[in-house]
Amino acid sequence: MKLSVSTLTCPDWPLERIIAAAAEYGIGGIDFRGLQKEIDVTRLIAFTVHLDQTLGMLGAANLAMPCLKTSVTLLAPQGQRWEAMMEECDRYAELAAAAGTPYLRIFGGQAPDGLEPSEALSLARRRLRQIVKLCHSRGCRPLIETHDDWATAPKVLELLAGMTPDGAGVLWDIEHPFRAGEKPADTVQLLGEFLAYVHIKDSVRAGERNRPTLLGEGELPVAECVRALKESGYGGWICLETEKRWYADAPDPAESIPQFAAYMRKTT
Repeated sequence: MKLSVSTLTCPDWPLERIIAAAAEYGIGGIDFRGLQKEIDVTRLIAFTVHLDQTLGMLGAANLAMPCLKTSVTLLAPQGQRWEAMMEECDRYAELAAAAGTPYLRIFGGQAPDGLEPSEALSLARRRLRQIVKLCHSRGCRPLIETHDDWATAPKVLELLAGMTPDGAGVLWDIEHPFRAGEKPADTVQLLGEFLAYVHIKDSVRAGERNRPTLLGEGELPVAECVRALKESGYGGWICLETEKRWYADAPDPAESIPQFAAYMRKTT
């Protein structure tokens, strides 16, 4: 299995420091979900005008960009325009093509009020087919994260019905299926060949929120998840997503990144 780190883990760090930390701790990839104040990296000159320079820095450190994390959501309860979602997907797919990134993360989202479940599912599937077509034209593949209305394996597979794994895959965020009552071994077995990427994290439930912790110090069955992946023969990427951008009290990246690298080498 290959290790990556999400920039949600280190939202205040400049690009150079993120690259240096990943290289220092033997992490092979960086998943860009924002950089400092900007959440959409396709709006930064480091990923547009100066993209060649950025890719050169990554290449010199033997780092990949295995998965770009979009905000694209198939169903948005606030009623965001679908055209804007497609425009964002197009920008990220263009960046993926230039960077050799194989995956784009998207969300299934939540059905708007008043939309029947069958109608929501039908709409989400139609939009997903649009995303698949756009991504494939740029040589990348969309991955639905286990999140929102599609947090568990049966639910996300319902969305993917009629598709094959080479069309669209699943990003297993280990927190959401577990919080919904699904066992890690069941998640891995049910997703099968659709499982293409993994977000690893730990947290404790505090009121209405999940407070991030270091791996092994929270309530999530992190070691059990890694064991299930090993037993399944999974050899893909595992990305640390300790959401410091959203939770100020999350572990500092100077501690969480080296701990992730050490934990994964010990566990795997």
